[in-house]
Amino acid sequence: MPRMNKRAVFVLSILIVSLPLLFLYYGGEARSASSTAGGLATEKTPVFAPMPGPGKKVPIEGGYYLIYGFDKKPKLGMVIMKVEIFTAEGKKDTSFEAKADAGMPSMKGAHETGDRPFTVSKKGDYLLPVNIVMPGDWEIRLTLLKEGKAIFRGRYNFDV
Repeated sequence: MPRMNKRAVFVLSILIVSLPLLFLYYGGEARSASSTAGGLATEKTPVFAPMPGPGKKVPIEGGYYLIYGFDKKPKLGMVIMKVEIFTAEGKKDTSFEAKADAGMPSMKGAHETGDRPFTVSKKGDYLLPVNIVMPGDWEIRLTLLKEGKAIFRGRYNFDV
């Protein structure tokens, strides 16, 4: 059996000590991620259902519905998202709190606006300026709250 020099013994002893520690560290990360993906995490990630295209009725909890659109076809620069909320009888309702987040799904975190509140116009329209900063795939995630409780989450994906 060949003799090992001191350097080889040192490297081997470092590996023997550090490998179990690395396994515990990265193994714990993998278990943590899988438990989150499996729904065992304490905080739920909100789910945003796909919305039909602009101008179409989108049902909301409680018999309400919304219709959304933009002041112009989304392109580079500023576009205004407009949301109208109606009762089951077809009357405009401004008792909701509306907010939205816009970003590029292919570049998560790079261009996210964060949740921003809509402003309600005199006509009862919910309005939000959205700054499209580069070409590519975009997504707007809309949240509607009633009495502080989220009752609707929807997303609209588009290309610029």
